[in-house]
Amino acid sequence: MTKEKHTKSEKYKKYIDKYDSKKYIVETDTHIEAKGGDGTLLKSIKMHRDKNKPFFGIGAGTVNFLMNTENAPNIKAKYKKFNLIKVLVTYRNKQSIIITEEFQAFNDVVIGEFNGWIGFDCEHKENILGKFMGSGMIICTSQGSTGINKNNNGSIMPLSSKNWGITGMQCNRTINYIVKPKRLNIGLSSRTPVKIAIDGNENVINNVLSVDIFKGDKVTVIFNEYSKFKEKRQ
Repeated sequence: MTKEKHTKSEKYKKYIDKYDSKKYIVETDTHIEAKGGDGTLLKSIKMHRDKNKPFFGIGAGTVNFLMNTENAPNIKAKYKKFNLIKVLVTYRNKQSIIITEEFQAFNDVVIGEFNGWIGFDCEHKENILGKFMGSGMIICTSQGSTGINKNNNGSIMPLSSKNWGITGMQCNRTINYIVKPKRLNIGLSSRTPVKIAIDGNENVINNVLSVDIFKGDKVTVIFNEYSKFKEKRQ
């Protein structure tokens, strides 16, 4: 019996961006291929994290911070493991039913927004957060520390760090910490609905009641020129 052969597109279902047909995500025998901007790579991690394959990004977007210029991994490619943040979000849906849903963040989790005023009640093993008021808070991974965390005066962490960066937005006291990835329970109180954004616009939920943060899974991302990726973090 001869072994059946398949092309990449025949064997695996290909996701094509509905706004730009040049951007896509497809599984191959060896890795998950994502062509587009950084958002496409984050979407591919959301879609295929459970496949236990490395992710290879091909730059074809306006932001290519995590993407390669080549179309395939080369023999000198660096396979880099990244830690995720597991997020349990409890919220009230449009039918007023309370739901708890799980997500995983590659870069960051943003609770609230700049025009809100929220009461935060945080429980963490290091016991430094406690209660505070503000418009929002940001929890980021080391790889996400150069994003909104940096713009919010948070510290840029080395990629080898497994810790979380936490900063507050317009708070009644300074919230700017680096903590160990232990369970973080966040109770919320506000006169207006609270929203959460997980990895930017990838997952946005309204009417959030509480958030639980845990150490998440690990994913592997392939870089043909890892030194250039590190230079972009400066």
